[in-house]
Amino acid sequence: MEIMRTGDSWRRSCTLALLALVLGVAGLTGCAPMAGRPVVSNPAAVVPEAARAEATVGSEVAAVPATTEAVPEVAAAAEEGDVQPAEEVEPSPLDELPESAPELSPAELEKDKDLVAEALPEFDIPMVLNNQVVAYAEYFSNRHKELFSRSLERSGRYVERFRSIFEEAGLPKDLVYMAHVESAFKTNAYSRAKAKGIFQFIAATGRRYGLRIDSWVDERSDPEKSARAAAAYLKDLYAMFGDWYLALAAYNAGEGKIQRSLAQTRRNDFWSLASTRSLRAETKNYVPAILAATLIAKSPKKFGFDVTLAAPVATEIARIEGQTDLRILGRLANLEAEDLRQLNPQLRRGMTPPGTTTDVYVPAGLSEALEQAYANQPVADRLVLARHEVGKGESLGAIAHRYGVSASAIANANRLGKSSTVKPGQELIIPAVAPPTKGFDEQRAGAVAYRVRKGDTLSRIASRYRTTPGAIASASGIGIHASLRIGQRLVIPAKGTAAPTQVARSKAGPSTATSPVVHTVRRGETLYRIADHYQVTVDQICALNRIAPNGVLYPGTRLKIRTN
Repeated sequence: MEIMRTGDSWRRSCTLALLALVLGVAGLTGCAPMAGRPVVSNPAAVVPEAARAEATVGSEVAAVPATTEAVPEVAAAAEEGDVQPAEEVEPSPLDELPESAPELSPAELEKDKDLVAEALPEFDIPMVLNNQVVAYAEYFSNRHKELFSRSLERSGRYVERFRSIFEEAGLPKDLVYMAHVESAFKTNAYSRAKAKGIFQFIAATGRRYGLRIDSWVDERSDPEKSARAAAAYLKDLYAMFGDWYLALAAYNAGEGKIQRSLAQTRRNDFWSLASTRSLRAETKNYVPAILAATLIAKSPKKFGFDVTLAAPVATEIARIEGQTDLRILGRLANLEAEDLRQLNPQLRRGMTPPGTTTDVYVPAGLSEALEQAYANQPVADRLVLARHEVGKGESLGAIAHRYGVSASAIANANRLGKSSTVKPGQELIIPAVAPPTKGFDEQRAGAVAYRVRKGDTLSRIASRYRTTPGAIASASGIGIHASLRIGQRLVIPAKGTAAPTQVARSKAGPSTATSPVVHTVRRGETLYRIADHYQVTVDQICALNRIAPNGVLYPGTRLKIRTN
């Protein structure tokens, strides 16, 4: 089966397309969008190795496969393919596309036609230059330029590898640029249709193409494996329809929808099918948006982009047996835990799952040394523990839910019976705590950590996620009339959840310090880490600085700290 057309015949096709464009090929219209990380809410700090050795149950705790039993709500969310409490996601670019095709004046359209014609490079996919493609090229390179620039920058990390994967599968290599429209090359892109990852798989399709998706691992966020799954899916779609535009439309709408539309309308190509009412606006505009993105990606400077592409990171796989935390692996490999996390976005809790061997991506040249260091690591030191002081009204189940572990794991770690109750002020050891991330309220399984974009308002964000401005404000620890800043992180609560309540409590009373210390927040710091460093409570920091305990900290923020 021949699926790539190149050379002189293909250039003639492009010339004919340009001629048709000049003669005024009619464009299609209409467009619509397609369809967190816990911040520990109590001043529980990671237990240092020395302190862990002093814990009476330390070695026994770490040896227990702490989270083999999933919290029911989390497990249910995993079955839905939804986000987990320890995850942070960003919106899919498909959700950001305008609801109607970008409109250009005749003069603007003529000018952009000339620009597109001048920039035309060679492609190994069909390239039709109609009004829609030109309008999206203008949209990405002008009205959407800042966001597309970042997409171009990120793409440098992945494009060449993806092109190799697509070529190995017998696909046109230029199809990889569809990721600009699907995800802007973000591994944590998540659409309101619950599609996830760079190639935006919904859970059912991801599993159909061999991706593991459960409460521990979500390979839709694994760049390598998701690219192979996308290549396999696109190859099947091309075999089904014999046309790359129809294959792309089916990738967006589903093969069943495209088959039914073709049968109902008796059309046999994408452009004539898109002229009917059989397809949704989002699918009609999906293909021209991808063609426009491909045009720009192959000639960015001609469209006014002056960006430095991110360098690809050479990686290899370390085989890690059993459950451990990426912070432990980072320490063994002399790597920053956050760098290791960036290489392994598929590990939903920032740790490897229990009872199996997991492939962990590490920088090239480190796998053998890391495997040996890990093998020499005592089992008792392979998990990160935290201490939690029970607050008034807290139950064992509620605490387990908040930390993303099971109630039985906490009970086992603290030698509690199945029917034991916990009391305010009681200190518990929490096994296998996922690393915290700024701005996410882990009380909600399925909540989304959202980064504010240019033009966002609480009302607009609430409408997009089908919630209310008050719910977002309450979950994010801000006032409903507060001004939003670009880059600010908000918490989008899951449906059916109540507003958060502060459950953090401390036995310590108000500090008796006489003079405050000013602390400047650094990247990656949380209130809980800062409180632990100064040996104060989160409540004391919040009261002194008039901030919410579940709010967002930004690097450079100055906090007053009262010390004894």
